[in-house]
Amino acid sequence: MTDAIEFRRNTAPWWGLLFALASMGCNAAFFLTPPGQGAIVWVSLLLAVMALIFLIAGLRLVIVHPKVYRGKILSVVVSVIAVLLAGLSIFGFVSTRKLPSAAEAPQVGQRVPDFTLADTSGKPVSLDQLLAASSTNQAPAAKGVLLIFYRGYW
Repeated sequence: MTDAIEFRRNTAPWWGLLFALASMGCNAAFFLTPPGQGAIVWVSLLLAVMALIFLIAGLRLVIVHPKVYRGKILSVVVSVIAVLLAGLSIFGFVSTRKLPSAAEAPQVGQRVPDFTLADTSGKPVSLDQLLAASSTNQAPAAKGVLLIFYRGYW
C-alpha cells in the first residue's frame, strides 16, 4: 500500500503579496491628501510588516514540507515580488523620516529672503533686482517672480 500525500495549497505567499500591494496602495493614497493623512504612513508600514510575516511563513512551509505544499516555484516567485514591494514600502518609510521638516519654508504669499542666481546668459541676477522698478525705462516693478529649475545646464 502506497502512502498517499495530501497536497495543500500554500496561501501565505499570496496573502503576503496582497498585503504588499495594499502597502504600496497606501503610499500612493498618501499623495491624494485624504483625511488622517498622518496615519496612512503608519498603516503602510504595518501592512508591509504583515506582508513580510506572511511571506516568511509561506516560504517556511514550502521549505520544511516540500511534499505537502506543492507549487514551490510559484510560491518563491510570488514571495520575491512581494518582498520587493514590501521592501520598497519600508524603504520609503525610512527615507522620508530623514527629510528635514518644512517648518522654515516660506508659505504662500510670504516674501522669501534675497538670493542671487545666474540667468540663461550666465549673468548673476538677484531677487531684489527683479522686483525693483527699472529706472531706465520707467517700467513698473514686478509683482512676483517665477523660478523654473532645469535638471541640466546650458
